[in-house]
Amino acid sequence: MGTEKPYIVTWRELAEQMLGWDNSSNWGDYDFEKLSELIFEKTNTRLSVSTLKRIWGKVKYDSTPTIITLNSLALFLGFADWRQFKRHTDDARILEPAAKIEKEVVAPLKKVRKNKFQTVALSVIMAVGVLYLLLSLVANKKSIPDRNFTPQFTARVVSDKMPNSVVFNYDASGYHSDSVYIQQSWDPRRREQVSGSGKQHTSIYYLPGYFDAKLVVDGQIKKEQPVFIKTAGWLGLIDKSPVPSYLNSDSIHMPNALGITGQTFARINGLPVFNDSWALFYNVREFGGLAGDNFSFEATVRNTSTREQSSCRKMLISIIGSGNGLSVPLADKGCIAALSLYNGEKDISGKDADLSAFGCDFSNFQHIAFSVKDHKFMVYLNGKIIFADAVRRSIGKIRGIMIGFEGAGEIKNVKLGDDKHVVYQEDFSSKQLLTATAAASNPL
Repeated sequence: MGTEKPYIVTWRELAEQMLGWDNSSNWGDYDFEKLSELIFEKTNTRLSVSTLKRIWGKVKYDSTPTIITLNSLALFLGFADWRQFKRHTDDARILEPAAKIEKEVVAPLKKVRKNKFQTVALSVIMAVGVLYLLLSLVANKKSIPDRNFTPQFTARVVSDKMPNSVVFNYDASGYHSDSVYIQQSWDPRRREQVSGSGKQHTSIYYLPGYFDAKLVVDGQIKKEQPVFIKTAGWLGLIDKSPVPSYLNSDSIHMPNALGITGQTFARINGLPVFNDSWALFYNVREFGGLAGDNFSFEATVRNTSTREQSSCRKMLISIIGSGNGLSVPLADKGCIAALSLYNGEKDISGKDADLSAFGCDFSNFQHIAFSVKDHKFMVYLNGKIIFADAVRRSIGKIRGIMIGFEGAGEIKNVKLGDDKHVVYQEDFSSKQLLTATAAASNPL
């Protein structure tokens, strides 16, 4: 990458700080696809996953990225273009401590034979260097934190309905910074600037779930706080940005299923075509301490949109954990390339892997089941195993279920537990609810 390489390395470090994700050495396709979307939303330029992998050195590539790519990277961090980013980086590198000025400027000059002219020149240079250092320290005083300062960051959920508000109590005053943000979750788009000397901030959450809110100062995560937004039973909504449309109980509790009809979806969404428009059904709460490294889930579902309404009739089932999540997709057989599965550690795209077994016929209900046990993630469709993969890390305690339809869909029954207990079971076709904490006669 030639002379641009040091700047690209600096850009990577700043981008990683802003994103606040885990170590980039653990990033997979899912993370780079997510980053590609974030860059596109901010810059209106789409960088491919392969390009981003080259930027991070995941793929060997010695050529310098195009100026279009470099300008997009700079825009993502808030600079006008790559030239401005380089100038900012160079200016930041000038602000070196006095020891470095002594080592790299003063000491070499002392080796020069000292005549009167050299002595005067040396004095001038030393004075300029010291003056510049002092001015730099004064200009950057706000970025120097108080010694032994410990930031404070707590959260309180104020409601049991959606949307919900969370009151954050925080203290970042010891950093003396004007760049203080509260970020709702992993997503840097959900970041709100707050006063560096403030104590409270209230933020609105439009979706339920288990989130890691972050206190971000000068682009660095200083503290994290879990935020648990629960639902009272099943919550249905049509996903819209920035605010979803919430569905009332009568519209989602159908005679023999939980779901939404195409007629209701079209009326609320305002469009007769449902492509890329989703109805999401959440049940977020404690599930008896069920662990994400030893559980089983199953459901009987189908997408009921017509082909005219939804070309691919996609579906997504997610398990929300306290540390991460799992997502299993379904779609019409001709649309498997558009699917993406997440096993809690990496994203598996239908463009790069054969997910043909996740294609199905939605003229009939589909029975989908998956489990994690002994570090193995297994997926079954209508009683047949369709996917298996090793997983190293647990997603934490189970905190929620999300079932989504591209358009209309129905859920007939849901079951969640482990090999000893059924923690939650609901049959919407007979409207019978079973919650068990003892061993079930028919374990998962």
